[in-house]
Parts: sequence; structure tokens; C-alpha cells
Amino acid sequence: MSNAKWRKLFSALHKLPGGCAVVGIKLISHPTVLSVPTPGPDFEFEDHFGECGGVSCVPFTHIDFVGVSNFRATNSELIQHLNAFGKWPVTEADEGILIQGYEWS
Repeated sequence: MSNAKWRKLFSALHKLPGGCAVVGIKLISHPTVLSVPTPGPDFEFEDHFGECGGVSCVPFTHIDFVGVSNFRATNSELIQHLNAFGKWPVTEADEGILIQGYEWS
């Protein structure tokens, strides 16, 4: 996914009714999902997000997927909200949705 698309996604998550303070981010090179404050909504850098819950200066290209909890909204409400801002490869799970950065064969 492009850097611009990642920035657009994180900005859309900040505009969720009730907010989206935390997301799970799975980095390609990291074995587990990291729970971090949602990057943005304003980005100082074009190709990475900065200080973010112990994760510093991570290029958007290193994100495998982002998980969003359905604690405040149902999966369908989350997807509907995101669809108002753009299209992303979304997978539904019991605990929320996953937005894929890459499709692995």
C-alpha cells in the first residue's frame, strides 16, 4: 500500500465517532502485533510515522497490517466509516478488522 494511502487510513481512523486511540500494528520484521497509539492524524514525514508508543520512525512500507478493535463500533460500522474515505483490503475477525498492507501468496 502506498504511503499516502496509509496516511489517509490513519486520518480516517482518527475521525471515527468516539475516536480510535489505539491500533494493533504488525510490522513485517516483528513477530507480534504491537499495540500503539493511532499514528497521525497529522504527519510530519511523508514516508513514515514518528514517535508512536515506543515505535519510532517506522516506514509505512514496513507495516504488514493494522488491526482495529470493534470495542466501540461493529465491524460493519468500521468498514462503512472507512469506505467513506477510501478503499482498503479489509479482513473481518471476531475482535475487529484487519487492514492489510500487502497480500502474501
